[in-house]
Amino acid sequence: MDTLIHNLQIFITAHTTLAYFILFFGAYFETVFPLSFLLHGEVFFLTGSILAGMGILNIWIVTAISLMGGILGDNTSFFLGRTLGKQFFEQVKRWWFIGKYMSEENFDRAVRFFEKKGFYAVFIARIAGPLSWVTPFLAGTFKMPTWTFIRYNTPGVMLGVGEFMIVGYVAGANYAAVLRII
Repeated sequence: MDTLIHNLQIFITAHTTLAYFILFFGAYFETVFPLSFLLHGEVFFLTGSILAGMGILNIWIVTAISLMGGILGDNTSFFLGRTLGKQFFEQVKRWWFIGKYMSEENFDRAVRFFEKKGFYAVFIARIAGPLSWVTPFLAGTFKMPTWTFIRYNTPGVMLGVGEFMIVGYVAGANYAAVLRII
């Protein structure tokens, strides 16, 4: 195991720019609907911060890249929802297992929710796991004001990504002890 970790350290040290690009694109595409169902950002956030804790990558660069990727990805998903969400809704409501929930009444109810309390959903979604995969798209679909979305999404991303940065960094800084425990 030590040889594998040592070889990984050598490879990533020689290719840090590539590692930062992978972390950015992982954080970005993790939040873009519908790719968010296939790609989970936690893997990238934890891996980057563990490598930073081990001294291979810079924690400030890893954090900045993860935040930028997450914020830009959420905004991309929001604007996809804004432009394609209504058409997506029309297509999905034809599916037999989802269609019964996709009435115009429920759509209008969701619009009212995002007008009144959507900022809670946007903020909390980033720390509530799978909700973060669809909430930006839904916020755009249900016409949440753009600046409201940005104002509540950005601190949500900072908190959501920050928790993984702290855990990963501590685990990376103490990786020998963590491996012994595992």
